[in-house]
This record gives sequence, structure tokens and C-alpha cells, in this order.
Amino acid sequence: MPIVLAGIAVVVLLFLVRGYSLADSKALLRQLRFSAGLTLAFLCISLLATRRIDFAIAAGIASAILLAGSGAEWRRLYRGATSAGPSRANRSAPPRHAGMSRREAYKILALEEGATEAAIRAAHRRLMMQNHPDKGGSTYLAAKINEAKDVLLK
Repeated sequence: MPIVLAGIAVVVLLFLVRGYSLADSKALLRQLRFSAGLTLAFLCISLLATRRIDFAIAAGIASAILLAGSGAEWRRLYRGATSAGPSRANRSAPPRHAGMSRREAYKILALEEGATEAAIRAAHRRLMMQNHPDKGGSTYLAAKINEAKDVLLK
């Protein structure tokens, strides 16, 4: 049983190593902390399987301490994102291009020319509910929708 658990730990470590070469130094430290925490968690399980309770408790406490400090890695693992790309919080909206025409703004909001202010606001709200970056939408689309509303309400 301990050999199987050790094999699983090695496979998990090999899986985690893939992002190390692409990470900056701060991210690399977080990933190493996360990997060490997982390794100690597997060690704790294998020690429990061999009934070495005292060592298992020590490994479990050390694992909990390491994993508590690597919360971002848990979120990335849960979402299935890789550590190579920038996180959503670090991405900024693309720069706006001056000169969106009223016709383009109506197309973006899916409205007919001459729509009322209430219709513009309702269309903006509906589209933002679907495309907001906090809901998994694109920052580019959200910026374009906001720009279209601004062009039509000015």
C-alpha cells in the first residue's frame, strides 16, 4: 500500500513540475510550497496506512501549514487553469479606440436607431449581465458594451 501511495505522489509531482519552467520567481515559490504540501499530505496518508500515527500527525500538520499558504494554487487547480498565463485579476481591459460611431453602438447593443434612453439602458444591462468579466465574460466585450452605451447616451 505505501508503494502505491508513493507512486501516486510521484505522478502528482510530475504533473505539477510542468509549470515550473514558465513561472516567475514568486510564482515558482508558491508552486514549490504547494508541491511540498501535497507531498507531505501523501506521506501522511502512507504513514497512517503503516500505523505510524506520531509521524503521520507531524506530516499532516506540516502539510496543512504549507497548503494554507498556497491558496492561489488550489484555486488554479480547481478551475483547471495553468500557472503559465496571467490570472484574471492581472489582466486589464484593452485600450478603447476613439471614434465608435452611433451606428456601431446600436449594432453592439442590438437596437434599432432612435431607441429610447430606457431601451438603451435595458439593452446595456442585459448584455453586461451576460458578458461581465466577473461572470466569465470578456473584458474586451464589456468595454465595448460600456462604450456603446456612453456613445448613445451622450
